[in-house]
Formats: sequence, structure tokens, C-alpha cells
Amino acid sequence: MRTLVVDDHDSVRAILAAILSEYGLDVVGVCADGREAVEACRELRPDAVVMDVRMPVLDGIAATREIKEASPTTRVVLLTAYEEEDLRTAALAAGADEFVLKGISGQELAALVRKQASCEAA
Repeated sequence: MRTLVVDDHDSVRAILAAILSEYGLDVVGVCADGREAVEACRELRPDAVVMDVRMPVLDGIAATREIKEASPTTRVVLLTAYEEEDLRTAALAAGADEFVLKGISGQELAALVRKQASCEAA
């Protein structure tokens, strides 16, 4: 499962990439904002993107919309520290496949990404 990790904080990106790799996902790239993520998706063609919602340059919701327009089968899991229903609604309307709080365990996150991949394969 080729996975792209996107977060504007260096340490969060590194931790997410390490955790997902530890649980068997192939992290093919990391990005610091949504614009980088859109470009990386065109180049790397990941199966899944694990991305923060609030970032500079291009936020996760706008990036999700662009990623899904270019590649509808790419699964997008948006992460947030904010439990706001309007963010969830906007994320799902943009095409996000999952919207979860950053408090999720690494094992749960990896399982969720795998589940999304199996939905695409079905």
C-alpha cells in the first residue's frame, strides 16, 4: 500500500511516516502542505494519502478536492486535532474517505488506511 504523508509539522510528518511504516505500509513520500501533496500525488501515484486538515499554502480539504478530481481512486484519510462538525462535513464533501482525530493509535490508523485500500480494490 503506497502511502503519502502530509502535515505541516516536521515532527508529526516523521512520526506518522515511521508509525505507518512500522505497521507495514509503504510510505512513498512526505509533504509539508496541500499544494506539495497534490503535486506529489501526480508524480508518485500513491494508493492512499494521510493528511492534516489545517495547513498553510493549501489546506487538507482543498487538497483533497484536487487529489480526488485528478485521481478518484486515491484514498484520502484526513487527520485533525479539532473535533468540529463543520470540518467533517467539508472534508467529506471534498471527497475524503475518512476523517479522524489525531488521537487515533498508529495501529488503528494503519488498519483504517488498509480498509480504505480494500474498499478501492473491491
